[in-house]
Amino acid sequence: MADPLFDRGAFEARLRTRMAGRHLIARAVVESTNDLAWEAAAQGLPDGTTVVADAQTRGRGRAGRAWNTGQGRGLALSVLLHAGCAPPAAAGGGRGAIPLAAGLALARALERLGVRADLKWPNDLLIGDRKVAGILCESRRGGAGGPRGGETIVIGVGVNVREERSVIPDALANTATSLAIEGSPASREHVAAEFLNALEPLWSELEEGDASAVLAAWRERASFWGRGVRVRTPEGVVSGVARGLDAGGGLVIEREGKTVTVLAGDLEFAAAAEST
Repeated sequence: MADPLFDRGAFEARLRTRMAGRHLIARAVVESTNDLAWEAAAQGLPDGTTVVADAQTRGRGRAGRAWNTGQGRGLALSVLLHAGCAPPAAAGGGRGAIPLAAGLALARALERLGVRADLKWPNDLLIGDRKVAGILCESRRGGAGGPRGGETIVIGVGVNVREERSVIPDALANTATSLAIEGSPASREHVAAEFLNALEPLWSELEEGDASAVLAAWRERASFWGRGVRVRTPEGVVSGVARGLDAGGGLVIEREGKTVTVLAGDLEFAAAAEST
């Protein structure tokens, strides 16, 4: 099996965490880093165990979409976390805060590397309305290595880092970008380390049972408030103007003078004329 290209030394030199990323599994090729993180959980590996891969062939995004990573170009990373006996931030946020915390951490990480990315609810990062990163959070009750009766969380992150325009599929040419395309020299190792540096304190806040500070920071960091949106939910499409987040991380949309909260779905930005 080929050795991974991921540079452990460069990663560890930038890592400032207590537990996240301190146990690192690096692979050249995997089907899915999330799947490998779940295998690590089954083996009882420690909290904060992180999986990275140079390429993944069956990576997944939300709603079962594929997220494949080209050899050595993008960052495919998954981190294993064990919650307490109650879900993180159960008193003031619940599971809906976890992907938002991960997105906020990644936005802060990229900013530390000189890149300003916008947050798109619930789990994407954009540069100029083009997607540069996506997040997939998965949870299971119990599991080896975690607190008895607690919950095990895997946060998966995919970031387009070194991809050039020539390798972006034609179907995504107008909707996807990478750090390199945007002029950033950031490496996968530095993105990974800075993401974990930013995630660990946010996770600690959620574990304390109050997501309000995390959600407030997410609201402040996002820039699409007042913009027209359409959200495709299992129950149908909800259209209106994005106004904020509720206490659980749901998206508050105003339509016809009333507000509705959407808990999950795929968000699209509407035409400028639809925004107020």
